[in-house]
Amino acid sequence: MSAEHRFRIEQMIGEAREQLEPLRGVHSGTTAEVARTLLGHLSHSAALVDQALVDTATAAVAAGVAVQEVSAWSRLSVRELAELMSEGPDQD
Repeated sequence: MSAEHRFRIEQMIGEAREQLEPLRGVHSGTTAEVARTLLGHLSHSAALVDQALVDTATAAVAAGVAVQEVSAWSRLSVRELAELMSEGPDQD
């Protein structure tokens, strides 16, 4: 994996971690306000982790790792993995 890919993936994971950190103190307000805040941060963090998974899988396949192996590692079917990788970077 290139240093650029590794840096980008580490950056997304770090950003997801940063998004989750403030949630430890979210306990005040109405239930709806707290839930909205938690779900908003969790959703954004999940999207970053998902993109890191796709980017890592794409880099692994580009480096010559068999798609079937990457599929097993990522817990995605070969078809799902191929569809995600064909969408390109930063696609939801």
